[in-house]
Amino acid sequence: MKKFRLFPKEEGYIPHLWLLYFYYSCLYLLNIEGFCFLFTLLILVAVFICYRETYWRPERTFAASMIMTLLIAFLVFFVSASYFYLLLYATSMLYGLQKPWKFWLGYAAINSVAVCLLLVDILGLTNIIWGYLLPGILIGLITPAAWKAQETWNRKWEAVNQELSEANNRVEELIKERERDRIARDLHDTVGQTLSTISVKSDISKKLLYQNPERAEQELHDIQLLARSLLKEMREIVSDLRLVSLQEEVESAHDRLQEAGIDFELVQQFPSIRDSSKETLLAYIVKEAVTNVIRHSNATSCKIRVIQSDSELQLEVEDNGSFDGREWQEGNGVDGIRKRVRLMKGRVHFKKRQNSGLRLTIHVPMQTEGGTKYDSYAVGG
Repeated sequence: MKKFRLFPKEEGYIPHLWLLYFYYSCLYLLNIEGFCFLFTLLILVAVFICYRETYWRPERTFAASMIMTLLIAFLVFFVSASYFYLLLYATSMLYGLQKPWKFWLGYAAINSVAVCLLLVDILGLTNIIWGYLLPGILIGLITPAAWKAQETWNRKWEAVNQELSEANNRVEELIKERERDRIARDLHDTVGQTLSTISVKSDISKKLLYQNPERAEQELHDIQLLARSLLKEMREIVSDLRLVSLQEEVESAHDRLQEAGIDFELVQQFPSIRDSSKETLLAYIVKEAVTNVIRHSNATSCKIRVIQSDSELQLEVEDNGSFDGREWQEGNGVDGIRKRVRLMKGRVHFKKRQNSGLRLTIHVPMQTEGGTKYDSYAVGG
């Protein structure tokens, strides 16, 4: 035999707690006799059935709410105004209504009882203790409207977040597509052309092998040099694609600067960055900046400084080089730095120092707008 339950097991104890209002309302039956007692008891039973029905058959919530409001209105006007608090059951049912017109119709029905009570009191047909009823009226008037406004706001906010998420996905796809184009272009410009040259020289070597052995040997030597050059270029392409630790790049920069005879100073140790893609982009920026110092600055010292807060990371690369009367111009390396900073939604600034040298300053947000601390970025050269 199936065990009887007042409410579904998964609802827990909450429906039973709501019955406290119902038990309290039943106490008024002790002061009622005769037909009025039977009439009130039947209505209370019907109200309880409507309340229970909403848990077992949620699709009947609207009908149960309207029937309950009508029954409680009878009790309020013909038995006692104290039964007004039973309308809290009908109010709670409004939150389960999905269609707006059902919600607002139920809301209007509940508050129409309060309006009718006010009219009855104004006409002097009954004496109502408003100090007792006012809290319940305010609950029925304010709470559902505030909840509906909050629900509307949440729905709009979710739509905005969804649009932002879709926009971020489109941006990520564009970045990936651009990276694929860049890789394809690098492979075509390096690997493709070199392999074509090797193929041509191989055919020439084959034809000259017996006719002109010295020329064939020279061609084979050229093929060997091209193969080595191709291997080096492939390693550079792979190096640009792999994730790089910022600490590793700083150590590499230190070694490269020492080999070039440039003093190196790290003002502050780099912090741990949880987003590996962002760390790789910063590492590439350090690599490019140090390369520019070595190749173009004629500097004797280079300083790297980092300042981090909860919301932003500031990176500075500074040298004491000179331009020998030349105007400073941006090249491909500087353009690469700007593009990588733009991917991280950061800011970059190049400034010629008053005495000599150049200072590169980068500001990178730790958390981008509409994203999280673990946003990902496409990396590469």
